[in-house]
Amino acid sequence: MRKRVSKQNPKRTRFIILLFLAVLLIGIACTGRFLAPFDPLEADFTVSLQKPGGLHICGTDKLGRDIFSRILCGAGTSFSLTFLMVTVTSLTGTVIGMTAGYLGGRTDTMIMRFTDILLAFPSSVFAIAVAGILGAGIFHTVMALSFVWWTKYARMSRGLVSAMRGKDFLCAARFSGVRGISMIRKYILPNIMPQMMIMATLDIGSMMMALAGLSFLGLAAQPPAPEWGYMLFESKQYMQTAPWMMIYPGLAILITVMIFNLLGDSVRDLLDPRRNN
Repeated sequence: MRKRVSKQNPKRTRFIILLFLAVLLIGIACTGRFLAPFDPLEADFTVSLQKPGGLHICGTDKLGRDIFSRILCGAGTSFSLTFLMVTVTSLTGTVIGMTAGYLGGRTDTMIMRFTDILLAFPSSVFAIAVAGILGAGIFHTVMALSFVWWTKYARMSRGLVSAMRGKDFLCAARFSGVRGISMIRKYILPNIMPQMMIMATLDIGSMMMALAGLSFLGLAAQPPAPEWGYMLFESKQYMQTAPWMMIYPGLAILITVMIFNLLGDSVRDLLDPRRNN
């Protein structure tokens, strides 16, 4: 008799591998301060701009601070701010979009016109404008990015809710007396949650890139914070003499963004029924 060999779903295997890598990165970000071999803020001019090798495996910066330690500690800042922005924008946009799609009429028109106005401003340009008015700082940058980024979630959730307003199961729920928040919580939200989760997962990498880009311009994290984008900003004038100052933080951002983007694609492959046909 031939033994039946169970073939594992390649999409699920890919998802498990990427999820493991993402959890590993999050774990490193949470414990980076304990894993760092040196104090990321302590300056030692006797070893400034030291090449990678020996005790400093990624080299040192202009103040003699260990770059590897700063990358480990900066991971916590970059990850926490990114997840905070993704959580705030996804929840805010989903609630606003569901409200517009469910109520319809003038409420829907007003909310969507305001959303369209905000979508006319590129998020990075808007953040630069806010930072110029309020002053550079991580709080102002996070506030500016969050204020603009929720609009895509609002449009997505509004479209999904509007498309299901005439569905049979919602009509049956209305006839049974379900209204308002109960309708949204029991019937609408569970049906749009997979799509919103996919968008939020895909946005982790984009949000981290946006935050790092503004830090690279000197608008977000301020010294002596060990944040990845600001580490790139500090290394601009040393690109030729000490390229390792830019290479290692850049690799950290690149690897992280790639893993979360691929994880988002994998989540979409698993949760989107149209891709499983």
